[in-house]
Amino acid sequence: MSFNKRASLEISIQAIVIVVLAMTILGLGLGFVRGLFKNITSTTEDVTEQVRQKILDDLITGDKKIAFPKTEVLVDRGGSTILSVGIRNKNNNDLDYKLKFCAVSAPDTTGVIIPTNDCDKFASWFQFDTTKVYKLSPSDSTIRNIKITLPSVATSGSYFFTFEVSDDVLGAPYDQKDFFIVVRG
Repeated sequence: MSFNKRASLEISIQAIVIVVLAMTILGLGLGFVRGLFKNITSTTEDVTEQVRQKILDDLITGDKKIAFPKTEVLVDRGGSTILSVGIRNKNNNDLDYKLKFCAVSAPDTTGVIIPTNDCDKFASWFQFDTTKVYKLSPSDSTIRNIKITLPSVATSGSYFFTFEVSDDVLGAPYDQKDFFIVVRG
């Protein structure tokens, strides 16, 4: 009878040791994963800052009015992404401007690309203050972030857009760039 008690005591001790080891390994694993996410967050911030700096450098060295880092933006249906654009005032006076996105062509429900030439149809995809008139001093540059959010019912395919910065005082385009949004899914 003492043999059974001894065997059960050994099993109990082994079970306790296994539970302690499992909890220790779980704690170490969670600490490791948390550390990875902290590194990912700081890396993302570094990349965002590098993109901003590249856009500003592109405006100055490229002698451009608008710096648009991407010509093709890939977004999943129902997903979103942030688009950073740079604007430089090359005028000798202040630039009062507005931002505008217009669809040039888009796929229909069958996937065939058709011309749209519509600035309102896809306006809900772009999140920024559409009523605000921004101001830039002469030779000054700025970066604007625009969030692109696609509805879950968006047709998959390639959409062709123009991004326009319009001079609010003159009522004329200051500059524009073309780009594509490719809807996946």
